[in-house]
Amino acid sequence: MFDLILVADWSAAAVPTGAAPRKDAIWICAEEGGVETTEYFRTRAAALEWIDRQLDRGLCTLLTFDFAMGFPAGLAAHLTGRAEALALWEWLAEQIEDGPDNANNRFAVGQAINRSLPGTGPFWGRPAHLDLPDLPPTRAVVDHPLTATRRAVERLAPTAKPVWQLAYAGTVGSQSLLGCAALARLRQRPDLAVWPQETGFVRPEARIVLAEIYPSLWPPAPAAIRDEGQVVTTARALRAAPAEWFSAPAVHPDATRLAVEEGWILGIGPDGPYPAPPAPRVASDCFALPPGVTWTPVETALATLRAASDVVTGIERVDVSEATGRILAEDIAARRANPPEANAAVDGWGFAYGTLSGGHVPIVEGRAAAGQSYPGVVPPAHAIRILTGAALPAGVDTVALQEDAEAGDDGLSLAAMPKAGANTRAAGEDVRVGGPVLAQGTILRPGDVGFAIAAGHGTLQVRTRLRVGVLSTGDEIVAPGAEGGIPDVNRPMLLAMLAGWGFAAVDLGHAPDDAETLAAMLDGAATDAILTSGGASAGDEDHLSRLLRTRGSLHHWRIAVKPGRPLALGLWQGVPVFGLPGNPVAAFTCAAWFARPALLQMAGAGWREPVGLMVPAAFAKRKKAGRRELLRARLRDGAAEVFRSEGSGLVSGLSWAEGFVDLPDEAARVEAGDPVRYVSFAELGIG
Repeated sequence: MFDLILVADWSAAAVPTGAAPRKDAIWICAEEGGVETTEYFRTRAAALEWIDRQLDRGLCTLLTFDFAMGFPAGLAAHLTGRAEALALWEWLAEQIEDGPDNANNRFAVGQAINRSLPGTGPFWGRPAHLDLPDLPPTRAVVDHPLTATRRAVERLAPTAKPVWQLAYAGTVGSQSLLGCAALARLRQRPDLAVWPQETGFVRPEARIVLAEIYPSLWPPAPAAIRDEGQVVTTARALRAAPAEWFSAPAVHPDATRLAVEEGWILGIGPDGPYPAPPAPRVASDCFALPPGVTWTPVETALATLRAASDVVTGIERVDVSEATGRILAEDIAARRANPPEANAAVDGWGFAYGTLSGGHVPIVEGRAAAGQSYPGVVPPAHAIRILTGAALPAGVDTVALQEDAEAGDDGLSLAAMPKAGANTRAAGEDVRVGGPVLAQGTILRPGDVGFAIAAGHGTLQVRTRLRVGVLSTGDEIVAPGAEGGIPDVNRPMLLAMLAGWGFAAVDLGHAPDDAETLAAMLDGAATDAILTSGGASAGDEDHLSRLLRTRGSLHHWRIAVKPGRPLALGLWQGVPVFGLPGNPVAAFTCAAWFARPALLQMAGAGWREPVGLMVPAAFAKRKKAGRRELLRARLRDGAAEVFRSEGSGLVSGLSWAEGFVDLPDEAARVEAGDPVRYVSFAELGIG
């Protein structure tokens, strides 16, 4: 229905948000032809200016915002004389002052509305420093007869916040006051219609359709900032949504009035929220670069891959003993405290610190050991033998080290008095019941599994393993160890890399230079993604490239990186295909740098790029501007040395190296001792 979908997560911030992207700010996802891009804005003025530019492009556009575009019944009629949400927009546009620096008068407007109504409220919530006596600081004192707490549509989405709240966590009222005033100005466009306030519950026909959304209806897409993930998920849901989303609420018995006076949330039907509709596994042009881009910077390539790589794996529950290397599918909290009760951290003697007065300390009979709690109470000024891990008996709060005490017939003699509480562990010192343990997307290491067990988990929900096939092509390729031809280095190497990343690596074999044989092998792959080497260049004799171009989709990227300039990205029956260079060094580098983060995101682990560290160079080099260079390297005596040759045909360099030196796009002159960025193979998941 739409060429362009814009999803805005609005903000009522009173000052510009930080230069670095953050939550509780303005995030907008633009979805166009299956390609998603996200934008972060520091001010509402900047966001609206950007939106205006998008609307001026002439595309059929669905423009959506995440704040209430109407208020509960009664308010619009009281303030404007018309029971119409759009009349209230116009009234707010006259009252609201919202500067280019985000400075605004929303709290004063909230108080003015309260003063015009009988009773106290309905708006509430304000910063403590504001002297606004008619704007209650809390909801507890709100008492007025005119308006309901929620709109009808909000009663179908229980987690939606009431629009009357103007401050504190979860507030949405401030966004609505400022947002509706801004929408009144956007509505001046003659080719824009507001759903459902202007269109009713019918499929809109205007070039620009403005509608309200609620991003929390669906789980957010993987992203460093949840708000960004929510707008992406909502854009995907709207792209796949059937036309009935616009018309189904019409069966509500009060539909006509609700549409005009209160509005509605797109994505909620007459009985509640719709499930997110199934979207195409990967959009047909998801790998397309921006128009006019020929040489692709590494960062642009990575950003495009990130936007195009959806999670495709399922969920299964496994025993913790089988969870190492798997991807956690949910946040988990502690089911038990660790330790479950206060216990001894050492072997020694336990007593109540405040009861000792010096001299020999009487020793009670028995002992406390791990798993063998002492059943009685240790009297004041007495000591008990206690072993590491034993629960502290009643009457014990301190433990003296075994080597700092001597037990004799006349009692215990302490060489030195420990501090109160010494050598003990408090109950829940590590984690308390209900405390966070591990986050969704964690690639579980042995230590993570140990923590989960300590926190009371015997099974974990994990992602099913991403199935990634590897296919080599070309009549010139021969099996390892065979005579003649070119040995198939890439397929075994890539399969080993995939297995090391925790995926189910599937050997798809070697395809000859025959299009129909190759098509049949791709059809039978039954994988979530495919890595190929060879046959993916742009020439007419490259069978894989031609096959993807005619029966699937194909985009050739000339990435500004050395080694590994050519990279083909395509789809075969909705399955992503990464066409790696045939040169083993370039195939290794492109798989580690480009395929790995995309595959990890598809697997449910989120987008992961290496951080690296700055180390002194043990080499000298000059490079020209225009290409990023990834030099095979290793650390020796704290400095990075590089392989003897940059020739990408020297496979021995992959065995010699233990990582990469990453030189940026700019021209550079590196001398020995200069700082350079080093990324180890271990950080790239390569053993």
